[in-house]
Amino acid sequence: MRIADYVEASNRATTTDEVFSVFQTAVASFGYDRIMYRALRNHPDTSLPCVARSYPDEWIAHYVAKGYVDTDPVRCRMLVSGQPFLWWDTVDNRRREPSRIFHEAEDVGLRDGAAVPIHGPAGECVGVGFASTGGGAAGVAALPFLQMMAVQFHTAYSALALPRPVSAVRLTPREREILEWCKLGKSSWAIGEILHIAENSVEWHLKNVFRKLGVDSRVTAVVKAMHLGLITI
Repeated sequence: MRIADYVEASNRATTTDEVFSVFQTAVASFGYDRIMYRALRNHPDTSLPCVARSYPDEWIAHYVAKGYVDTDPVRCRMLVSGQPFLWWDTVDNRRREPSRIFHEAEDVGLRDGAAVPIHGPAGECVGVGFASTGGGAAGVAALPFLQMMAVQFHTAYSALALPRPVSAVRLTPREREILEWCKLGKSSWAIGEILHIAENSVEWHLKNVFRKLGVDSRVTAVVKAMHLGLITI
C-alpha cells in the first residue's frame, strides 16, 4: 500500500477498529504482522498494558506476570528517544536480561521487532511496536516508513478514541511551504537554500508550526498537517 493511499484510508476510517485494520494492512507489506500500540507516559490509558494490539494473549500475560513493563529495554528506550529503532539495537551483550526478553518473545513467535516512539509537547509518550511471526522483516530500511505510518495511525486513532474540540489551525503560506519540503525529507539548510531564506528562519517557522499543531517533531508536524488537510498528501 502506498503511503498516500494509507493516509487517505486511515483518515476516512470511522472507528478505531477500522483505523487499526488499515494500519495492519499497511505494515504487513514490510513483513510485520503483529502490532502493539502502548501508552507509556502522560496518557489517559497508561494504566493498561496496551491500547490496541495484535500481539498474542499469551505474550501479554507473560509480559505482565514477569514485570517486564519496568525492565523492557524497548519500552525504556522509547521513553527517552524520538527515533524509530529495531529491538536488537537495544541489546547490551554484557547484560542477560534484554536477551532473555527477546528470546522469550521468539518462543511465542514474535521476531524481527521494531519500535516507534511518539512524543507530545506536554511530555506524553506512546509507543508502537512491530513484530514478525515469519521473520525476514524489512529491518532498518523500513524504519522511516514505519515511523510515518505509526504517527498517522496515532493521529487518526486518537481523533476517534479521544475526541476533543478542534480549533481551526491556520498556517501561513510560508509555513505550509516549509512543511511540504519537510515532507520530502529536506533539511532546514536545504529548505533555506531552496526558498532563499536563512536556515535560522526555517527553524523559526518550524517552531511556530510545532506550537500551532501541538507537536514536537517534523514527522508528527507533517503527518498532522496532512491529517488536517493543511498540506497535500
